[in-house]
Amino acid sequence: MRDKILLVEDSKTIQQLYRNKLTLEQYQVITADNGMEAIKILSQEKPDIILLDLMMPVMDGYKVLQVIKTDPKLSGIPVLVFSAKGQPEEVEKALNLGASGYIVKATTKPNEVVEQIRKALSQKPKVHEITRYLIEIRENAYDAKKLASDYNMDELRCQKCQAPMLLELIPDFSHETPWFSGRFFCPRCQT
Repeated sequence: MRDKILLVEDSKTIQQLYRNKLTLEQYQVITADNGMEAIKILSQEKPDIILLDLMMPVMDGYKVLQVIKTDPKLSGIPVLVFSAKGQPEEVEKALNLGASGYIVKATTKPNEVVEQIRKALSQKPKVHEITRYLIEIRENAYDAKKLASDYNMDELRCQKCQAPMLLELIPDFSHETPWFSGRFFCPRCQT
């Protein structure tokens, strides 16, 4: 069975060039024009590797990488960042978010890209373990009542089982300062 590659690239010219090259190399290629489209595809498909541009409309590659590496169902998929940017701080940021490698488009030939894909697929994928934090929100502390009201949470309790909700915080390394993405979580229902 052929390896499946998700190519996330907003330039139709580059997308077509690499779709043709990778198809000739016997890979199955799925394409996405932006980060949001890539996330939608990943909810239905599980590629063997992702080739990810950084500068895209709607959702940039750093955010896509963070979503992939913090989702237990997707975190094992190797991601090769495929970008026009190549400054050391950009490379470091992508690798810190869990990228398996970094390819600078302007200085890398298509054959070299194929070699890097083969190399990444042959290695056991690195799972970048990211610590998640579960925080209990006290009903009478600070803006808790406003938060519960704004999100129709009935005093910060689960609508199904009435257990106290927790706030799960996931580090977002795409910012210079400490930053988190968050979601409400019921420890009893696991939702």
